[in-house]
Amino acid sequence: MPVRPHLSFLRTSGRAVFLAACLVAAGAARAEEAPAWAVYDAPPFSMMDGPERETGIFDRIRQLLDTRLFGGPARTLRAPFPRVVSALKDGAEICFVGGIRTPEREAFAVFSLPIAMFYPLRIVVHAPERARFEARGPLSLPALLADKSLRTSFLRDRTLGPDIDALVRAGGPPTVHSEFREAFRMLLADRLDYLVEYSAIAAYQARSLGQPEGVTALPFAEAPAPVFSRVMCPNTEWGRARVARIDAILRAERASPAYRQIVEAWAEPGDLGTIRAAYDGAFLTVE
Repeated sequence: MPVRPHLSFLRTSGRAVFLAACLVAAGAARAEEAPAWAVYDAPPFSMMDGPERETGIFDRIRQLLDTRLFGGPARTLRAPFPRVVSALKDGAEICFVGGIRTPEREAFAVFSLPIAMFYPLRIVVHAPERARFEARGPLSLPALLADKSLRTSFLRDRTLGPDIDALVRAGGPPTVHSEFREAFRMLLADRLDYLVEYSAIAAYQARSLGQPEGVTALPFAEAPAPVFSRVMCPNTEWGRARVARIDAILRAERASPAYRQIVEAWAEPGDLGTIRAAYDGAFLTVE
């Protein structure tokens, strides 16, 4: 079973050096294999706990890459996503399965070919509040953000794609959270009015909190095309070499029926048509 030290020590100034030292002390099988992956709990993409542990989309892609790169499971380091970003900025020899490429992140990270997609993005509300939001007419994210009587929150250091990120910035400094479950608990307790979230994540979180019918995902005018997730590694010689190896694996695997099943595994049934159209289009052609 992979060793899973926590990344709390990455707050120190010598993060990258201390990270490597801790992994060696943990008993790395071969120096070139350690460290490998940073992970955090973001069901159904990454699933760190419970009976569905490591069955998420990114988990299964990471397992495929482990087999091709190392012949078996590699180490994982669990941490909130903001801490993963900090470690990559420090050049730590870790990669993250599921990052989105942005100009800001390209200053410190390199990215693989697309591995999966975030799609579709929705305005997610507590189900009893559906009528209140539908009464506003066609939903628009700038209008929602401008209404300061409505409470929302965004995952710290996350990107929802350049267009949505720009709208969020234009709305003023957002309230932020560090864990998906935290935000959905607040939504279901009516401590938040809405979230901007992908439908698969919303449906999973509602089920996991014992309220499978507890949320409603509504379309909005600015909802973007699919946002492609990638493997994100530090922009160092080590990181660039690791991404080159990963891209070779992805070129051989992504067109296969088995890989397609991974990407579709947790999709809501009503989303499958649009996901498959995107898969056969930009997903397999964009660099």
